[in-house]
Amino acid sequence: MTTGQTFIDQLKHDNEALFMASEMQVESFLRSRPSKRDLIEHFKGRCANEHMNMVEVGERLLRSAHTMDRRLVRELAKQIYDEATHFNLVADVIEHISGEPVDTAALLAAEANGGGSAKGARCLEKLDADDQLATFTYQFIAEGRAHRVWQRMAEVSDDEFIASTYRRIAKDELYHSSIGRRGIEDLARTPQAQQRVHALAADMRYELYAISCLNTVEIPEARALCARSYGPRFEA
Repeated sequence: MTTGQTFIDQLKHDNEALFMASEMQVESFLRSRPSKRDLIEHFKGRCANEHMNMVEVGERLLRSAHTMDRRLVRELAKQIYDEATHFNLVADVIEHISGEPVDTAALLAAEANGGGSAKGARCLEKLDADDQLATFTYQFIAEGRAHRVWQRMAEVSDDEFIASTYRRIAKDELYHSSIGRRGIEDLARTPQAQQRVHALAADMRYELYAISCLNTVEIPEARALCARSYGPRFEA
């Protein structure tokens, strides 16, 4: 069994190809000069994803708060508030692009009924709400990826409103990823638990890569990078 810090460092290293590929894809999407309609649809999915994260993290906190380290309880409660803030901020982005008020209730209903599966929170939604190890593994990978993607979006967007909004959101996502890291450190203290984290992480990376392809653009360089790092599962 590796030590806690060494184990986390290895997970972080193993995430890098996914993070780089996702950065490449979001940059390619924005550089393609998407139409106003395509941008609105893109951010509708982002908006619904923030709401899903809020709900899913909230459900897990309610179910597990009585057994969880009190520090993690406090930090997850803050994340729920952050996700609610992000939901509002992305709705503001949609209104900025469209020039019209957004009906978030209708947006969420549409996204829930045929709005597609290109949302990272779908991965969290599929996990057992009582499985803390899986939840924190998701937090570490998915929120870490979100930090990198949103930061790249802020860097390459030529719309300052979008850039400044996502620069703010990216900072929160880095904090959320650190919650996952601390949760893994607390729970992955045996060889069996560490092996399970590695297995969960491999599946999550694959799912998150597929989601990135759906909600941005598929580019050969990104897929090749993941195939080199993670194996033939990622080959087209």
